[in-house]
Amino acid sequence: MKIGIFTECYKPILNGVVNSIIGFKMGLEKLGHEVYIFCPTYKGHKNDPKDKNIIHCKSFALPGKSGYHFIFPLSDEVKKIAKGMDIIHVQHPFIMGDRAADTSEKYNIPITFTNHTQYDQYAHYIPISKKFVIKSIINYIKGFTKRVDLIIAPAKGIQDKLQSYGVKTPIMIVPNGIDVARFSKKVPKIEVEKLRKKYKIDVKNDVLIFTGRIAEEKNLTFLIKSFKKVLEKKPNTTLLLVGGGMELDKFQQLVKDENLEGKAIITDFIPYKFMQNYLALATFYVTASKSEVHPLTLLEGMAARLPIIIVNAPGTGDIITDKKDGLVAKDDMDDFVNQIIKLLDDKKLLAKLSKGAKQTSKQYSFLATSKTMLKAYSKVIALHNDTNATNKK
Repeated sequence: MKIGIFTECYKPILNGVVNSIIGFKMGLEKLGHEVYIFCPTYKGHKNDPKDKNIIHCKSFALPGKSGYHFIFPLSDEVKKIAKGMDIIHVQHPFIMGDRAADTSEKYNIPITFTNHTQYDQYAHYIPISKKFVIKSIINYIKGFTKRVDLIIAPAKGIQDKLQSYGVKTPIMIVPNGIDVARFSKKVPKIEVEKLRKKYKIDVKNDVLIFTGRIAEEKNLTFLIKSFKKVLEKKPNTTLLLVGGGMELDKFQQLVKDENLEGKAIITDFIPYKFMQNYLALATFYVTASKSEVHPLTLLEGMAARLPIIIVNAPGTGDIITDKKDGLVAKDDMDDFVNQIIKLLDDKKLLAKLSKGAKQTSKQYSFLATSKTMLKAYSKVIALHNDTNATNKK
């Protein structure tokens, strides 16, 4: 099968969507299929020769540091390649989503869309009425989903949200996958010691880690202020936020304002190849984010044997089972703080949840999730053929 993945971003940009695409490309190719990535052009970037079938579409970078581009209408050369796809799988509902849907309609190719993001959680980036922005987003998503044969939801939480919008297009859950073996591999002790030295973390300190974009939609103000309360009872603790983003300066200032310098550490972007080293430094993983869909960062932490403490919310709550592979706190700072202190105090519980996290991660290997994706593709093709048959009557 020739699979055309249309995306607003790809390498050298690295984020959750790109990592998801990379995992599925690896898995689907290993299962014998051809995967083509239709993505923007990136000035100065050269493709890895091992990463085959990367089709760059003429584009220009949008203002700011998001890494996203405006993609021009597809060239005749790109259209010729796209015409040969057996299925189109679009990753975003915006510019490239329209390009993909236009291609599907022109060449009568089955099409599916993965809803990776709770887009309403990003309304604060648009400086007008939040209520109006959210309503506009919902209406746009509803309109776009009418152009695809099937929606893929990485978790039940986003399926429920789409259905609450009034979306009528069929939905199938296909979780994201990761390279479990890579994150399960034991990191040499010397690499962990290097990081402790680099960030001046005392060897006696427990390290609480968060990995991801440094941005308000990750509920980082809540996380940082919660950590300040943890320190009142557990002073030998460090919070390590690994990532970068447009709001990096804002949160570094918050750390200063809360007198947490040296205790709460925020890195800038870290090359993905080093991520397992950072996870190996941690005692466990913490996140208060309520904007996730099916975060790969949590799965990577679990594969590295890290229990996860979350605030109960869709996305993270679809992955973590309380007292099995992590702890689920109420959406309340005191309860979140208490769960962190509880796990710092109880080494037996830590060991139990660590084992559970590792076990849970196994079901999210990119090969296992790629097999589920193939079932979704079969359903997409069947639905598309049914629509064609109905339209001919």
